[in-house]
Amino acid sequence: MILGLALLAPGCSDPVAPPTPTPVNPTITETFTGTLGLLGTNIHLFSVAQVGGLTVTISDINPDQTLTFAIGAQSLSGCTALQQLTRAPGGATAQLTGTVTAPGNFCVQVFDSNNLTEPATYTLTVLHS
Repeated sequence: MILGLALLAPGCSDPVAPPTPTPVNPTITETFTGTLGLLGTNIHLFSVAQVGGLTVTISDINPDQTLTFAIGAQSLSGCTALQQLTRAPGGATAQLTGTVTAPGNFCVQVFDSNNLTEPATYTLTVLHS
């Protein structure tokens, strides 16, 4: 009877967790341009195929004004922001960085937090894996 219980014991143990994926260096560059109107919001969509680094840079803001941008996850309501940054006039190129922990559909949202005095054009560069 003891032998029978010993044979059943391994079937009741917890399964071994799968290994955590190793993040890869970003190698895919996507560039988006847009014009943001007063109190406006623009959303740019992209997909990530692998766990890895992510960098979003906003540049070429013309005329030079304050813009806010955010990295987010695509959702039914648009873009759910996960991290955001405001870039003030005269500032250096603004950049958000992080690590994507699961492949999926993501977005970058550019919006006016009541700072624009006129529409502004911009360039976004997304580097991901």
